[in-house]
Amino acid sequence: PQTVLQQAIVAPTQVPQEKPPEQEPTNMGQGVEGGVEGGEVGGVPGGIVGGVVDASNVRMEFDERMTQPEEVGGRDPQYTDKAIEREVQGTMIVRCVVTIDGRVQECRVLKSLPFMDRAVIDALEKRRYKPATLGGRPVEVNYNFRITLKLPE
Repeated sequence: PQTVLQQAIVAPTQVPQEKPPEQEPTNMGQGVEGGVEGGEVGGVPGGIVGGVVDASNVRMEFDERMTQPEEVGGRDPQYTDKAIEREVQGTMIVRCVVTIDGRVQECRVLKSLPFMDRAVIDALEKRRYKPATLGGRPVEVNYNFRITLKLPE
């Protein structure tokens, strides 16, 4: 059976005598004198290559262009009895979403310590942060928290 396309590509029946006039793109490669509010050094005039139009409602991967989320409130994780009994210490890595209003959610453990996963996630999700910013605007990011746990003395 032969596949029939709804809009078939048809070759021209005549070769044009003249080349159509070229249209010059507007403002391509010229940029704007003094830059554009919200723009970035090395940005693309008239476009956003590798960027987003409105970063306030898009979750991004945290990277070096952004300011780090800063803790503004909350408690440190509390050791569980089992972790104390087994003298658990070390560094955990927990990947969470830090929202534009500073909430921590959707956490998952990337590097675990025995008997401490739930306690660390609970503590992180109760904390509040100053959100990460990009170009001076808050952005929602996937962020890896490094939590170092030392036994109480």
